[in-house]
Amino acid sequence: MLHFRQKAYLFKFKLSFSLLCLFLLGLCITLGVWQLHRYNYKKTLLTIYQKRVTETPKEFKEILAAKDLQFQSVKVQGRYLASLTFLIQNRFYHDQPGFEVLTPLEIPGDEKLLLVDRGWIKEPDDARLSVTKKLEVKGHIKLLNEYQFILGDNILQPEKTPHVAQRIDMREFSQVTHRVFYPFILRLNANEMNGFVREWTIVTVPPARHMVYAVQWFLLGLVLLIAYGCFCCEEV
Repeated sequence: MLHFRQKAYLFKFKLSFSLLCLFLLGLCITLGVWQLHRYNYKKTLLTIYQKRVTETPKEFKEILAAKDLQFQSVKVQGRYLASLTFLIQNRFYHDQPGFEVLTPLEIPGDEKLLLVDRGWIKEPDDARLSVTKKLEVKGHIKLLNEYQFILGDNILQPEKTPHVAQRIDMREFSQVTHRVFYPFILRLNANEMNGFVREWTIVTVPPARHMVYAVQWFLLGLVLLIAYGCFCCEEV
């Protein structure tokens, strides 16, 4: 006959170890909650985008009074200032490096220029970039609320045109061109002329991935709690 000895365990509180585990647990919970916030934010953002891009374009002057300009579908008449075109480098399409083409649109009777994102291009082509006739363009508003860290100067050679930059910075663009810009851009619709590749990215990280990250952080916190209990219990 086999006999099993019943083991007894005693919980011993260890101050330093407990404080460390408490800090790590708080960090896991904070990061998990933050990922949930990112999930809700991006899900709402995609919903707004899908709704607004299908709406009938409104006159540009009309939407300026709107409280929320993000993704507003608009139409505006003006003339491209091709000589003030900006090329944002290190933009990728199907893993192929290229440039994002942004050309200012001069609107009659308006001192401010509207920067139009005409899409992605592999190599700069002056003939394709130049558009001088008056036209009507349609697209949606994109607010510039994303900070991008860069190394060195943003505009690489300010005296050379078209200007090549690492990121969109309206303040620097105004300094180089001596013109005033609206604090947002207009992304040209895919069916509009005088554009390039336009498969717009709304969010770089999809909402579902943020949910996965949140679950991972919460599970890590749970594992930490279990490990804390195991390390603080000693057999007697």
